Amino acid sequence: MRTKWKTLDGTHIPDILEFVRVACRAGQPVHVGTDSLQTGRYTQFVTVVVVLNPPHGGRVAYCRDVVGRIVSLRERLMSEVWRSLEVAMTFSQATDLTVHIDANAQERHMSSRYLQELVGMVVGQGFKAVWKPNSWAATTCADHVVRTKGKMPGNGVQPALKAGVA
Repeated sequence: MRTKWKTLDGTHIPDILEFVRVACRAGQPVHVGTDSLQTGRYTQFVTVVVVLNPPHGGRVAYCRDVVGRIVSLRERLMSEVWRSLEVAMTFSQATDLTVHIDANAQERHMSSRYLQELVGMVVGQGFKAVWKPNSWAATTCADHVVRTKGKMPGNGVQPALKAGVA
């Protein structure tokens, strides 16, 4: 994958596939989730890969991507889930993989309008899906990273924007 991956302590991961292969030696489940944060004219996405190793904790890797601000909640949620799916599809060796969706089933939350569509995307690709309150990889791990690990590029440096996003 072309994305730069890091661990929570900032160590660069040259090969995310090897990271997952080593972390899954005993068949541990793999969890993938993405969260986003609107910052000025930009939307930041952080995707995490979490491999739990009870009772010894686990391993977390993340990557960050910055694009032009995405105003539509539906489009932002779809982008979060698609980013998680792109990563999940590369882990053919992981037999127990779950994609975490940062959306809420409770009708009082706007994200509930899109939950069925988001779950359909994940299940349609052959993965298990979980959503709030059970989507801890997206709602806790990725949220922590997007809010604390590194900020937007500063000193007049603009992030590379995806084509078609302004």
